[in-house]
Formats: sequence, C-alpha cells, structure tokens
Amino acid sequence: MTHSVTEFTRFYNSPFSYWCSKTNKLVKEKKIDGTYKIEIDASKLTSKQLLAKAQEHEVVLKDKYRISEQLNVVDMSNKESTNQVFLDELDRKPDVIFQPYISSKDFVGRLDFISIVDDDLHIIDAKLSSSIKEVHIVQLCAYKEILEKITGRDVTECFLFLGDLQLHKVELGEYQRMYEDLKKEFADFNKTYNPELPPYPKKGEELKEYENAAKKIWVKNNGLELLYRVQAKQIEKFKINDINTVEDLKNTGLQKIDGMGESTFLKFKKLAQLLDESTENKILYEIKDSFLNGMRKPQKEDLYIDFEGYPFLTIGRNFEYLYGIWSIDENEDFTYYWSDDEEEEKTSFFGFMEYLLNHIKLYPDAKFYHYFSYEITSLRKSAQTFGAYKEEIERLIEKECFVDLFKIINSSLLIGASSYSLKTVEKLAGIIRTESLQSGKESIQYFEDYFYNEEYELKDLIIEYNKADCKNLFLLHNWLAKLL
Repeated sequence: MTHSVTEFTRFYNSPFSYWCSKTNKLVKEKKIDGTYKIEIDASKLTSKQLLAKAQEHEVVLKDKYRISEQLNVVDMSNKESTNQVFLDELDRKPDVIFQPYISSKDFVGRLDFISIVDDDLHIIDAKLSSSIKEVHIVQLCAYKEILEKITGRDVTECFLFLGDLQLHKVELGEYQRMYEDLKKEFADFNKTYNPELPPYPKKGEELKEYENAAKKIWVKNNGLELLYRVQAKQIEKFKINDINTVEDLKNTGLQKIDGMGESTFLKFKKLAQLLDESTENKILYEIKDSFLNGMRKPQKEDLYIDFEGYPFLTIGRNFEYLYGIWSIDENEDFTYYWSDDEEEEKTSFFGFMEYLLNHIKLYPDAKFYHYFSYEITSLRKSAQTFGAYKEEIERLIEKECFVDLFKIINSSLLIGASSYSLKTVEKLAGIIRTESLQSGKESIQYFEDYFYNEEYELKDLIIEYNKADCKNLFLLHNWLAKLL
C-alpha cells in the first residue's frame, strides 16, 4: 500500500500519533467501526492561518525564481497529476517545476520545488522553521527516492528554504541508512496495524492533536511520563530497574540507579510521591528552598506583566497584539495596549516601554513580575524589529527589574503535577479562574476569529483573560510570600 510522505513524517515524529490518525482515517472511510474513533484536541491542529503563511512562504521563492531570476517556472500546484504528466513537463526542460504531485510504489508526495540543472535534479523544500530539523531531512530523503525512481536521474543537491528567506544546503548522505531503517519500520508497523492495540506513546514524541489521547493512556497506566520534566532516556533507566509506574518509583527502596545522579533520582522519587498522592482539586507540594531563591515580598510599586502574541501573522516572530500590566497600588489598576496591525503594535510597544521607564523613575526599586521567559524574549525581539529601546531593556534586565516567578517556583518547590504552568500552580494558591477563556491556545483561536472572521465581541474576552493572567501573578506572588 502506498502512503503519503506526510504520513511517513508523522510516523517519524510519533508512531502513536500516526496510529491515531490512521485509525481515524479508517473510521472516516468506514473501513473500521466508528467506536474506534479517537477524540482530537482541535487547539493542537495546524492553524489555517499557519497553512496560509506556509503557502505565502512558498510563493515568495516561486516569485524569486520567476521574477527576480527570470527563470522558466512550471506551476503544477493545482494539478493532481500522474507521473507521466510530470515527466512530460520535465522533458520540456523548464528551469523549475513548482509542486508536482508524484508517486512511487512506497510513497506519494507533492514536492515544493524541483530545479533542473543540466541533467541533474535539485530538490528545494520550503519550511517556515528557523532551523533545519531531522524530520525535514527524512522528508527530503523520501522525496529524493521518489524522484530518482520515476525519472531515472540523480538528485544531486537538496535545499531547505527556511523562515530567514535563505536557501540552506542539506547533505543527506549520513541520513540515508537511518531513512532506510525507518522506512522498513514504517512498513512493518502498517502490516501489523491493529485498531485495538495502539503503540505506547513515549515522552518527547510530537503528539499534536492526539496529546490528550496519549495523556489518558499515561494516566490509566500511572505512567512515568506523568512526572514533571522527565525525559524518555530517564524513563528507560527507571524501567531497567523494574520501575515502571509512578507508584513503583514512589515505593522503591532504591536510593540511586546507574546512569542517573543520586540527587536527580531522589528528586523524581519525591515528585512521584507528591504526584501519586495529589488529586485534581488538591495538589501537594514540598518546599526545597525556604528562601524561595531570594524572592522578596510584594511591594506597592511592583508591576505584573503578561503579553498575548500571535505567531502566524509575520514570518519569524510573534505579532504582540496585547501588553497587559497589573499594579497593586491603592487602585489595583489594569493597563493594557491593544494592536490591530503592525503599526499599532509599534505604538503599543513604545507605550508599554515608556510606562515601564516612567514607573522605574518614580519607583527605582520596583520589580516587574512575569511567568516564563516569553516577555523578556518578546521585548528583545520587538526592540530589534522596531529599532528602539534596546539599551533600556538591557539595563532593566541587568538591574534585575524583571523577575520570573516560574524560575522561583521551579527552583524552590516540588509539586505533585505534570506541569508547572501558571494555570497549574495557581491551584496551589487557591486561585479559581472564572473567565470563559481559559488557556493560551484558546486565546490564539479567539484572536484569529476576532482578526480574520471579524468576531469583534471576542476582544473583551481576550482582554479579560490577559487581565486575569496579570492579576493572578500578583495573587501567586502574594501566596509565595506567605511561605517565606
């Protein structure tokens, strides 16, 4: 049976995810019973806007060939063509063929670009990624094999056209053996496919829209994958020592195992105990640093900041459409800067930075609290993009004005949860969210519906979500201060 190259790369990323998608495909085709259908997490599906951005990225290169370099480009993107149609086009000796659909006995696929140089063929695949990933190389290996089989000609060079709008040459040589092994594994997997026997989802796999399905299996098995930040290699080491579940790790009499530092082993053992004894409504924790990494208690001059960014508007960076600030003075003010386009984003960035700089002049000891590194990374990128406030941001960072509450929690507490996300640790502080919008993934979907589908009533819901994030940072900080 012939499979698509997309199916093959999904298998590379996660056999479990591939099994789920195959099962749902067979259900849709009514080849197996509908009871086998697996629920998906729609928020993890590839965004329509990202797909549109990827198509724009391909067109950028096509126009470069066609207009800037004045090459003869044959566009086959709208043709569900046969190999023979493609070969007929190839015989006409164009410079570039865009998106031909071709197939071999193993795979079918639509290549982005084939460049014809003398009698040799070059493959160019367009990716929005900022770097070359192994899965990209696996995909190129499959395309190379298809192309060489149906043309009888050599593919002598392969390139990736990345998000930086540059061509990056890729050497496939050392990956060919891995590709052949993976192809055999893929074929064997499909021969033995059983809709009742999913492969066990491993930690670190790219599960995509089947992440919740994987988590259900981990929960059912009390799997070690539930441990916070445990890696697949660490799980293997546990299993070598007959530790197969969270409960096994909690109850083991071992104090160390080969290949893992003693402190790391004991940390995971404690996490296993906390996780095993926690419930949905009561998450247990243990303080490992009573000084909380030097954290100070909330001061009236402190600010709590949170940004909302959209990743699919501009190639290479997030569009920061909302900057939020919560202050704990007598008014408990919430200030925000909203943007509907990149010009307004620049104005919002300038306004936000002026707010911080004026505030630090009035209150030199003020701290700006946030969660994870997103806000710092965002400010640096915006400073680079708009050519302003670079030095001011670096001075604020050097003065340690920005304080990441995640770093404090991660270094000071052990928590009986699989994630240390803000939504999880809020539960420790007894914070209950009442907003209809509950997650960052949801906020991206809401912004898309607001921005592209003109559902303008969603703007207020997004602002309320951001306000809750900012305010809850203060509430979390206040709770942490009581632990000092």
